[in-house]
Amino acid sequence: MSSSSSRTIRVVCVILTLVCMIAGGWAGITLSALSITAKPQQFRSVAKLVAGGPQMDSGGMQWKEQLQDFYGTIIETVESPELLRKAQERVHALNPDLKDSDVSILVRQTKGSAIFNILATGSEPKYTQIFLNALLDEFIAFRQIIREQAQGKVLSTFLQELVNKQKTMEEALDAQQAAGRDAATVIAKIELERLRERLKTLSNERDDLRMALKGSPPDAAEKTARATVLEEEIGRIGDLITQSEAPAATLEATRLRAEAAKTAYEGMFTQAERFQAMFNTRSDYVAIQERASPAMEAIIDWKMPMITAGGAGAAAGLVAGLIISFVISMLGRSNQPQQAVS
Repeated sequence: MSSSSSRTIRVVCVILTLVCMIAGGWAGITLSALSITAKPQQFRSVAKLVAGGPQMDSGGMQWKEQLQDFYGTIIETVESPELLRKAQERVHALNPDLKDSDVSILVRQTKGSAIFNILATGSEPKYTQIFLNALLDEFIAFRQIIREQAQGKVLSTFLQELVNKQKTMEEALDAQQAAGRDAATVIAKIELERLRERLKTLSNERDDLRMALKGSPPDAAEKTARATVLEEEIGRIGDLITQSEAPAATLEATRLRAEAAKTAYEGMFTQAERFQAMFNTRSDYVAIQERASPAMEAIIDWKMPMITAGGAGAAAGLVAGLIISFVISMLGRSNQPQQAVS
C-alpha cells in the first residue's frame, strides 16, 4: 500500500472516530432527555416535627442510645404503612369529594438536631398537601394514645388508692357527724355538767359523814343511814355520767379517725399530682413545628443527567469509532500484498 493510501485510511479513521463520538454523545443526551420528559409531573410538600427525648438521670452512651431509639421510632412510625392508611382514611372523612392520589413519604432528621423533615411527593398538589397534614394529625393522635396508655398504667394505681382513701374519709366524716348528733342529744337531756357538780357535792358530804362516824357521835345511826343514801345516789349519778360520757368518747374517737383519714387522702392526692407533673416534665414529646407547605412542582435538574448521558454516549462512540477504525486499518493491511504482486 502506498503512503498516500495509508494516510487516507488514517484520516478516514480519525474522522470516523470523531463522528462516532459526536453521534454517541448526541444519542446519550437525546435518550436522557426522553427519559426525563417521559416521567409524570410530581409535586412536593414539606412539614416538620420537633421532638424532645425523656429527661433521664442516666447519662453517657445509654442515654444516647435510648434517644436514638426514640428518634428512630419517630421515623419508622411516620413512614409506616399503617399510619399512611390512617392518614388516607382521615382525608376521605374530611374531604369526601377529593379524588385519591398516590403520595410517597420520606422522613429525614436534620443533622445535629431533633427536627424531622417530612417530604410528601404526589401527582396532585392539593391532595399531597392535605394528605401530609392528615399524616401529621394521625401521628400526633397516635402519640397521644401511647402517652395516655403509659401514664394510665401507673396513674391508675394512684387513682384507685385515692378513691379508697376518699371513701374511708367520707365514712369517717359521716361517723363523726352521727356521733356528734348523739353526743349533743345526750348532753342536752342529762345535763352532764350539772350531774358532775351534783356528784362532787354528794361525794364531799359522804366524806364528811365518814370522818364524823370515826368519832362515835351520838347521832351515829342517823349519820350512817344518811351515808347509805348518799352512796346509792352517788352510784346512780355515776352511772348516768358514764352513760353520757360514752357518746362524747365516741365523738372524740370518730373525730381523730376522720382527721387521720383526711390526712391520708390529701397525702395520696398530693402524690398523684406530683406523679402527673413528673410525667409531664420527664417524658418524651413530639410536636408539629411546621404544617404541610403548599405542594410545589418538583423541578428536575437537567444539567447533571445531560452531562452524564452525553459523556457516556461520547465514550461509547469513541470505543465504537476505535473499533471500526481498527477493522478498516486491518482490512487495508490485508490488501497490501495483493497490490504488490500485480
